[in-house]
Amino acid sequence: MTVSDPRAHMADNDTLVHLADVLLAVWDSRPARGPGGAADVVAHAEHQGTPVRVLWPEGASR
Repeated sequence: MTVSDPRAHMADNDTLVHLADVLLAVWDSRPARGPGGAADVVAHAEHQGTPVRVLWPEGASR
């Protein structure tokens, strides 16, 4: 991909999930604000059976 758009983000997420033994996600557990965000990669990893560990410190905000 030569453009940073939602389609490219989803393609990168797919590659990441397929290469990962465990996905460490810095995510606030909110729904995606657009395609290719943290919520989408976490859902994709879970669907593929890749273990997910969400990292979000108590009291953190975005």
